[in-house]
Amino acid sequence: MTNRYEETLAAFEGKLQRLVAEYKSLKEQNARLRDELDRKQTELMHAHKALLDLQQDYDHLRTARYLNTSPRERRISRQYINRLVREIDRCLALLNE
Repeated sequence: MTNRYEETLAAFEGKLQRLVAEYKSLKEQNARLRDELDRKQTELMHAHKALLDLQQDYDHLRTARYLNTSPRERRISRQYINRLVREIDRCLALLNE
């Protein structure tokens, strides 16, 4: 009977060692994945900032294009700028409420 208990105990110890090894492996993998997630989030923030900068540059170029045109296009540009100013005024009014 002692032999059977020793075999059971040895099997249990083997399974426990495998479980501990698997736990350590998963813990290391989790740490690597968290580091990768942090890097990806940083990359995403940089890409988002670059996108916003490019959008702003595009808006500036579009506005500049409206200003460097014929008299008819200048009139259209003034209307566009007036529309923007009215929108800004509305936003400021909402903020002041």
